Amino acid sequence: MVQVPSDSSQNPPEPPLTPFQTIARTAMMIVAVAVPLVTIIWVTNVPGRLGFLLYPEQVAALMLGMAAAVVFLGEIPGCDRAWKMVRDTLFAVAALGFGVHLFLRFPILSEQAFFHPTEALIVGVLSVLIVLEGVRRRIGLALIVVFLVFFVYAIFGDVIPGALSARTQNPLDLFRYLGTDSGAMLGPALAIACFIVVTFVLMGQLLLSTGGTEVFTGLAVRLAGQGHGNSAKVAVLASGFMGSISGSAVSNVVSTGVVTIPMMRRAGFNARSAGAIEAAASTGGQLMPPVMGAAAFLMAENLRLPYNDIIAAALLPAILFYFAVYLQIDFTARKYRLKALSDIDGRTLKQVLRHIWIIAVPFSILLYGLFQLNQPAELAALYGAGALVVLVVFFGGVGGRLNLRQWVEILSRTGRIVGEVILITAIAGMIIGLLATTGLGFALSMALLDFGRSSLFMLLVVTALICIILGMGLPTTGVYLLLASLAAPSIVELGVGGIEAHLFVLYFGMLSMITPPVGLAAFAAASVAGGPAIGTALTALRYGWIAYCLPFLFVYQPGLLMQTTWADTALVLVATTVAVPLITAAILGHGLRPLGPLGRLLAVVFGGLALLPSSAFAGAKQVELVALAAAIALMVLHIRSAWRNPETLETVSARDVSGKASTG
Repeated sequence: MVQVPSDSSQNPPEPPLTPFQTIARTAMMIVAVAVPLVTIIWVTNVPGRLGFLLYPEQVAALMLGMAAAVVFLGEIPGCDRAWKMVRDTLFAVAALGFGVHLFLRFPILSEQAFFHPTEALIVGVLSVLIVLEGVRRRIGLALIVVFLVFFVYAIFGDVIPGALSARTQNPLDLFRYLGTDSGAMLGPALAIACFIVVTFVLMGQLLLSTGGTEVFTGLAVRLAGQGHGNSAKVAVLASGFMGSISGSAVSNVVSTGVVTIPMMRRAGFNARSAGAIEAAASTGGQLMPPVMGAAAFLMAENLRLPYNDIIAAALLPAILFYFAVYLQIDFTARKYRLKALSDIDGRTLKQVLRHIWIIAVPFSILLYGLFQLNQPAELAALYGAGALVVLVVFFGGVGGRLNLRQWVEILSRTGRIVGEVILITAIAGMIIGLLATTGLGFALSMALLDFGRSSLFMLLVVTALICIILGMGLPTTGVYLLLASLAAPSIVELGVGGIEAHLFVLYFGMLSMITPPVGLAAFAAASVAGGPAIGTALTALRYGWIAYCLPFLFVYQPGLLMQTTWADTALVLVATTVAVPLITAAILGHGLRPLGPLGRLLAVVFGGLALLPSSAFAGAKQVELVALAAAIALMVLHIRSAWRNPETLETVSARDVSGKASTG
């Protein structure tokens, strides 16, 4: 595997920590370790077995305070001023204070909510301010701006004329509601982050720490083979594997990109293309089951459906996305005769398969628990993680057995990672609470519904644009929660299924990660690759073109989500499998062989018509079938031509082909 050399001249040693900073870092580690431990205790029903009856909101409030404290304590080792250390210490103490207080007093505050107690006001103000500051530190201002807009609207909504006018809310009552009510901050979104997301992140961290990365990469190398563009194919497969459990497109770019992007550069892909491929693959990981950036769990809660129904529906579109990216890499490498690397991984297949159990066992137990035993997602994930722990203790991982320090680090890293998700769901819960208490969510849905009564397609187009705009700068969890409240209901009202509508808004919300001008994943990849930010985003948009089409496709053809008959699913799957290569080849002007103008035109026409929804117009079904037959014939002719006139896979020097392969 490619090793990225370190440059000590650019990374001077950090100054030693003061005793106070050392204490703060130790405290942060302890609190971070406690976060997944609290989840394990709750999921395994230890309190109930001991006779303690707790509300989920009590435990979620405690974990929220702990997550915020981890953020503030984690800032202290990097502080260069004493007053900043004192400030962050006070923030951390306040965060733990409101978390513990709500844990102890939530049942009483819930009973007294009608009387507007001063205690609830103090706790509400403190918790809201702490969450906002924690989000600002870890996420930035985007979600805070959205929250403040809705908060101001809740206070002054009565001055807005027309359908968006709202009844004025008392600011003090708003703070009580937002900070202590189960319909706002302490709502279902926070519970999902605390009890479900934590278990999946813990399993993911166990996989990474015991050698899962090496196994994933080894499998990706074998699947990619030694053919055209194999270095980029490895990047797509590895980023897809890791992105499906990482929960963040940007963090996946940074973690896997430092290995995959240099590999692609060695093969001849320029900086812009290497970064774009990594960004597209990492963004697709947020759409790939089982985790889907935590959106799958939230979607199951919103739709009141089993979690396994959500991941089953999301599977085929996610596979088609990676199929399209994979094909475009292959065709691009053929077009520009890019180098196939033979030294990506020095291990044999036997060496890789020796540790295949590291990923096979936990995932098998997870899937068996979900689909066969119908267990809750958090319990199935915990069983999978527990099985991996037992096996690693007895047999060791890729690097041998883990010592106590490494086990503690796994727990601590889990707590630090999920802390961000917990804060996001807390502020998203407050936004959802504001939408509910003001009626704005209903008003916006009705406005979109009135607009879309004449044309579902136009409603989908407008909704897609809104999703991309609102999703800019927001993490996966925040994107979905916001759009599920604002955009999805109007689509459902027009007769579209719930899963189709919610996946539609999730897809377009996530596409903001690679869509200029704010493509966070593309910009992160550009910084790793050393390429232009906007150019990388535009190229990532081209590699991920299918993701802009899939949401429309599965709204009109729900068979793609396995929501209709098996015959419908089979037909749409065949149609997309044929259409995607043709349209990809038409975009590049090259498939297995070069395509002329007529070939590109026929590929676009037949490929596009093969995806035509049966309900588009009278006779659309017949047009679709004829186009599909023509598309298959065109593909067969193209493959036959390439078979008769094979191109030699050349080995070229590793160089930046910024001239001839600027689109490669």
